[in-house]
Amino acid sequence: MRNPVLKKIGKRVLQIGLPIVIVASLLYKIRDWGNWHQLVVSVHQWNYWLLALSFLGFILQEMSYGLIWQAVLRRLGNSLPLRVCLRIYLASEFVRYIPGNVWHVLTRILWVGKYGVSRPIAFASMTVELITKLAAGALIFAVSLLFWGNLDTVGSLFQSSFIIVLGMVSFLALLIVLHPRILNGLLNTALRLLKRDPVVLTLSYADILLVTLAWFASWFVAGCAFFVLVLALWPQTPLAALPICIGIYAIAWDFGFVTFITPSGIGFRELAIGVLFNLALPAIPVGQVAIIALLSRVVSTAAELLCVGVAYLSGGGQVRAIEQEQSNAQTNAPEAAVSSEAQPATEENNLSTSQSPLKPTTTR
Repeated sequence: MRNPVLKKIGKRVLQIGLPIVIVASLLYKIRDWGNWHQLVVSVHQWNYWLLALSFLGFILQEMSYGLIWQAVLRRLGNSLPLRVCLRIYLASEFVRYIPGNVWHVLTRILWVGKYGVSRPIAFASMTVELITKLAAGALIFAVSLLFWGNLDTVGSLFQSSFIIVLGMVSFLALLIVLHPRILNGLLNTALRLLKRDPVVLTLSYADILLVTLAWFASWFVAGCAFFVLVLALWPQTPLAALPICIGIYAIAWDFGFVTFITPSGIGFRELAIGVLFNLALPAIPVGQVAIIALLSRVVSTAAELLCVGVAYLSGGGQVRAIEQEQSNAQTNAPEAAVSSEAQPATEENNLSTSQSPLKPTTTR
């Protein structure tokens, strides 16, 4: 049996050590790009108006999150005002910076419950939101592959029709995966691995595609902001690189998320940006690419913190009350477990008779 203390220490070492190694590698590439005097000169040559415009673009992307979540809730039978959805979504993200990657999920589920949304529906909305966000990022990257050959990149392999076929096949495969039957099967497979009860999604294919299309728009805004940031640092960037930058930023976010090692994919997102830029846009120096990767993290995080901070201050009392509920629930967990064995949970009985987007499947 593995020692849980050593396992916890190993996890912390990975969470802290890997980002440090990746960031250190990027800084080393910056040093290789030229002497520090050249770096200082390049900083003075940055277009700070374009950087400000990029910052505004990342803010707009943050604002789109609450709008898309509101659309998901509406398709699950619950309508909340946009202002409420924005405040709940963004303010709950504040606790994402607390160790343990589930606090923002619990906070949003508990907070939205104050507005009459049941926990199964809240969980379903977050599941659909996350899956469609990841799928939209992958779909945009698949589409962006069609533009790689136009910039004379990566040699004869990408100059041929292979890259076009790869992009089209990837796009069609992801559209098939988003079908409710296939998506539900993949979700239940993941739940079985996590030792959770299977569920049934009742959203139609059209609903899923509409939400995915909304994420397309969100990623387009973020990708344009990323391209403007690249343009601010490297004015020679051609306009033809715009779809490539949109695809790279989207898939880099996906890659950082699915690593599940560091919060917000710190280090891994920057690594993906660096590798893909070297493949798709080799004309940009490696050191400059490292600066772009690190600065994109700084600007996007600043935009996120601004939006989250405003939302948290506007509803901080409710967030703190929910955090206190979570603390009390953990303290009273043993008593709750005993009482649940003595009598069935009334909430679960009520949910079983209501129309819920997540219905447990019967096991034989």
